[in-house]
Amino acid sequence: MRDELGPLPLKDVTPSRLEVLLNAKTGELSPESLNHLRALLHRIFELALRRGLFTGLNPAKSVPRVKKPKKLPRYLKAEEVPLMLAALERRWRPLFATAVYTGMRKGELLALRKSDVDLTAGTVVVARSHASDTTKGGHADLLPVAEGLVPFRREALATSTLELLFPAEDGSQRPADTALHKVLRRALGRAGLVEGYNHVCRRKSCGYAVKKSHAVPEPCPRCGMKLWPRALPRPLRFHDLRHTTATLLLKAGVPLATVQRILRHSDPAITSEIYGHLDVEDMRKGLNLLVFGTAVPSPAEALLAAGAAPAPLAASLLLESRSPKGEGPGILSFRQELQGLRWSGRQDLNLRPLAPQASALPGCATPRHCCCRERVRPYAPT
Repeated sequence: MRDELGPLPLKDVTPSRLEVLLNAKTGELSPESLNHLRALLHRIFELALRRGLFTGLNPAKSVPRVKKPKKLPRYLKAEEVPLMLAALERRWRPLFATAVYTGMRKGELLALRKSDVDLTAGTVVVARSHASDTTKGGHADLLPVAEGLVPFRREALATSTLELLFPAEDGSQRPADTALHKVLRRALGRAGLVEGYNHVCRRKSCGYAVKKSHAVPEPCPRCGMKLWPRALPRPLRFHDLRHTTATLLLKAGVPLATVQRILRHSDPAITSEIYGHLDVEDMRKGLNLLVFGTAVPSPAEALLAAGAAPAPLAASLLLESRSPKGEGPGILSFRQELQGLRWSGRQDLNLRPLAPQASALPGCATPRHCCCRERVRPYAPT
């Protein structure tokens, strides 16, 4: 951006120029990165306005955001969470367990202090994030501690001798660029939560590699050496553990408003936009209200006559038929009757006056024949 906007005076930076500049970077940057770049320009001009270095409207404010495709959040299933925690090194388990049981963000976990945890009351105070004195929401929150998290919290309190609950090896706070996602990926690979295995030949000069679904070593088809299976973990980020918390709560029937309070979203619309589609049970109840009657007369009528309950639509259509073609009794006649009704409907809706008779039109040169088969001369006006 410096090369394009640096030589320009601030007055020459217009919304149209910024929009053209962002559109030119569409091929190299993702929609999310373009929106971040637009936000950066917006902050720069807002700062210039506050300091009196620029007058007028913020040009970045009129630049529309780039629409990015919405994807379903990735998460771990309920039966996969214990596998992931068991595959972690012991020193990482309390941190990752707290992430899953509370939905806390990475910065909030790394800045958590022992004084924030009250095991007697069963609560934890979320008040800081990384080096900031406030969280992303700008305020402190009080969260309950789930019963399943208590043993992990006790171990973290016992192993940490300093103020921080999850300190680094030297006792300091872990930096913001701590690669927790790599720790998660290694655990997923050991737990077998993978997309497959990349079988690579152990002989470097061979270079043979193939992706398979199992981890059983096989001989290389080129040189005969054994293939080394390397796990391809599922592409989960550390932040996806927060998605796991929200998703599993919604699938368990927890109301969306409660999930919003646990995740501490500033606006319930944010929770609804990200996770609203996962509230499948309410949608399931709504769709189950679509109950249709039986189809055309079928063997189900015999059941009704015997006092049985009415069969649903699928049951009436899927009942085995004695017809050699697998059609229910009366289906063919019903189709013919329906076709006749459709044809009559077309006739009723498309009635047109009959074509005029040639003998009824004055001046018509079409010859006419009477019943006595005598030829009649064409009509000629006098």
